[in-house]
Amino acid sequence: MQINSKISYLTSSRAMWWIKTGIFLLVLFMLYNLVKTKIEHLSEFKQSFSPLFLAGNRLILIVIILFTPINWAFEAWKWQKLASKVEKISFWNAYKGVLIGLTFATATPMMIGDYAGKILMLKTDKRLQSVGAVLLGNSLQLYISLLFGTISYIFFVFWVKPSPIFIHIIIITFLLIFLVFGIFLGINLSNINQFLSRNKLFEYLKKYLGILENYTLAELRNLFIISTCRYIVFTFQFLLLFKIFQINLPNSVLLAGIGIIFLTKTLISILNALGDLSIRALTSIYYFSFFGANIASISSATFSIWLINVLFPILIGSLFILELKLKPKNT
Repeated sequence: MQINSKISYLTSSRAMWWIKTGIFLLVLFMLYNLVKTKIEHLSEFKQSFSPLFLAGNRLILIVIILFTPINWAFEAWKWQKLASKVEKISFWNAYKGVLIGLTFATATPMMIGDYAGKILMLKTDKRLQSVGAVLLGNSLQLYISLLFGTISYIFFVFWVKPSPIFIHIIIITFLLIFLVFGIFLGINLSNINQFLSRNKLFEYLKKYLGILENYTLAELRNLFIISTCRYIVFTFQFLLLFKIFQINLPNSVLLAGIGIIFLTKTLISILNALGDLSIRALTSIYYFSFFGANIASISSATFSIWLINVLFPILIGSLFILELKLKPKNT
């Protein structure tokens, strides 16, 4: 019996190793195709990438790169706090979970991979309960993008007055409604289980979303601040890249452009598996064309921020896939 159990264990472990290795290779293959497609698509902008490597810009580029781990550190800190309602995890494990989630999210629609990456880093057998925690973390970051994006969009509409203006006013109205609705949800989060219990159609969601009632308003405030800090970090990185590519527009115009880029990316890219970069590029070109900016430089800056803040972390996250524990421990 002992021999049979050992054989069964080895077989199971070997199967898990092959599964993780297969996922790792699949992710690398998809990343290769993604990067190849984007580089070919942006071949006409290659010349405009030269400012990145000028001697006078090297220090700025180093600062931008150094802020990348800080950017994702805020996300890891947020996930560590969110996951603590299910399982206490170290900051390093939270960081690895975030990078694995980013890697999976690149290859899946509607950010499904982000949930899988973070949840699979947990060791508890109560992983399903953490779905709500991931949802809350992503919703907070989405709300921050929505908040600053709406402010930026209002600035853009009243500054430029794009036509047809009534369509833009309607969009702003809907954005403001979503912002108010987000506040309403946050205030009433403690009543989530009561709501789900009263609606038979949603009662089965309690095992996934029931955890949400455990977060206090004070905790939500702290998570909101962390999400805001992360937004400030990648906004700062984007501003520095604009300076490198000599996009000499007022900071108010640049900040509004960044807000609109991340607003559009957040609202649309969740429905598009590999469309993050394309959405950023199209939005930036549309917005900055009203201000007479060099389109090649704008596209290069947009591609560079994606390369530094998304592609490099994804490559690192793909290495952590091999550490995943697909089978949770019993608790």
